[in-house]
Amino acid sequence: MFKKTRVRQIIELLQKDLSNSRISEILSVSRNSVARIRNKSDERKLEWDELLAMTDDELYRLFYPEKFKPKNSYAPVDYAYVHSELGKVGVTETLLWEEYVEKCKQDGVKPCSYPTFARGYKQYTVDKSYTSHVEHKPGVTIEVDWSGPTMSYVDADTGSEQTAYLFVATLPYSQYTYVEATSTMNESDWLSCNIHMLEFFEGVPVRIICDNLKTGVNVHPKHGEIILNDAYLAFAEHYQVAIMPAAVKKPKQKPSVEGSVGKIARKIIGMLRNETFYSLAGLNREIRKTLDKLNEKAFQKRMGSRKTIYEVEEKPLLRSLPIMPYEICEWSYNHKVHPNSHIWFDKGQYSVPSDYMGSLVDVRYSTQMVYIYSSHRLIAEHKRITPGTKNGMRTEPSHLPYPIYTPETIDSTIEKAKEIGINTHTVVSRLYREAKVQEQALMDVRSVLDIARLYSEDILELACKSALKDFHKITYNTLMPYVKAISKNKKIVKENVVDKAPKGIVRGADYYKNGGNEV
Repeated sequence: MFKKTRVRQIIELLQKDLSNSRISEILSVSRNSVARIRNKSDERKLEWDELLAMTDDELYRLFYPEKFKPKNSYAPVDYAYVHSELGKVGVTETLLWEEYVEKCKQDGVKPCSYPTFARGYKQYTVDKSYTSHVEHKPGVTIEVDWSGPTMSYVDADTGSEQTAYLFVATLPYSQYTYVEATSTMNESDWLSCNIHMLEFFEGVPVRIICDNLKTGVNVHPKHGEIILNDAYLAFAEHYQVAIMPAAVKKPKQKPSVEGSVGKIARKIIGMLRNETFYSLAGLNREIRKTLDKLNEKAFQKRMGSRKTIYEVEEKPLLRSLPIMPYEICEWSYNHKVHPNSHIWFDKGQYSVPSDYMGSLVDVRYSTQMVYIYSSHRLIAEHKRITPGTKNGMRTEPSHLPYPIYTPETIDSTIEKAKEIGINTHTVVSRLYREAKVQEQALMDVRSVLDIARLYSEDILELACKSALKDFHKITYNTLMPYVKAISKNKKIVKENVVDKAPKGIVRGADYYKNGGNEV
């Protein structure tokens, strides 16, 4: 901006009929400036009172019109439109500048350069106290962290005061925030808060930006691969979300949650400072009520509130939650797969595919399930053996390199007899029914069913049919004469069929009638 001449003060002194030199001396301005104002006023026949009624800007435009000419000849940029468009997924400053240039060409006007375009937008957001949409897109990012300030509650059993740590999560675009109090900052509480956070937001973003806390990140080198711990990695795979730790000592990489931490300290902690809580659940109920007020409070320098912007612009862009929430598990490492294709875990055995025999595998387990991994790849899962059970076993038959042996039972033998035929089923059922203790008849039933293996199921069924005409209760010894008779008859029939079959080459009478030539 040019250095403004003190036009109003000059006019006030001119009104008092002071000379140009005297006015120049009093106001420390050049005599030429005083002369310019006096001469232009005389030329336009303007009264001093009329001039003094104008605003300062109107006076400058009147006496120094050349300084108000635009310095740039390029077409103006509609930065309000730019700001609204940048809030949409896939829209960048470069894309909007290219569209602006194309429109200028169509209108036959000169466009500004990209650096000028970018500087203009940055100045626009500063002037309007807006957050630049270049950094934040709706539904893309959630920033998470533990709050520095803590709260407390009284243990109802011991009466001692317990520290409550605050987990904070923020959607940077809408500034919609989630807060939860926990009794520790361990891995289990961290994962639990992340699960509850996604349920609160009712959707999954593209990425979660976290701090470099040990409950989530094992290694974050300055250069090279970031290594998440197994539990947080499994959480990310379940929800199909990218975990991106902020660079070490770079709080500006998660500015929204850093800012929200301060607001939580002032609002939630401050508003509840005089309350006493006797359980963590009670503390969280009051935190949620205060949090709802914070999220619903209207912005001072932005239309709407955190909640309205979240519901209208951000929530529709979040991906749906999976049907089942992530199950928090613990890990146990380096379990050897034994020759029976099982591993030992917590006094029980669990099968894995036989290809992994002799190798080491890792176990992720919960109160309900056991998941077995090899090189971070899930290779088997089983329902967990009831705690306290010794030498329990969970076996998937397809894991074994050989068919699994299943001992015969009353039910299995009855089913097998039913498959052979109605008469065999009747014989077996009577054996069990007539026995004083059913299990004692199992050996007799096995002997009967073994006839099907030695002869055939058809012969056993026919033998049972014949025997049932003569006896009520039938045993192996009762059946065998019928079996042998039926087997012998079948053999005779088979031999007779073979004997009656033509042997060699048979020539008929027509052959000889024609002198031994084929007709």
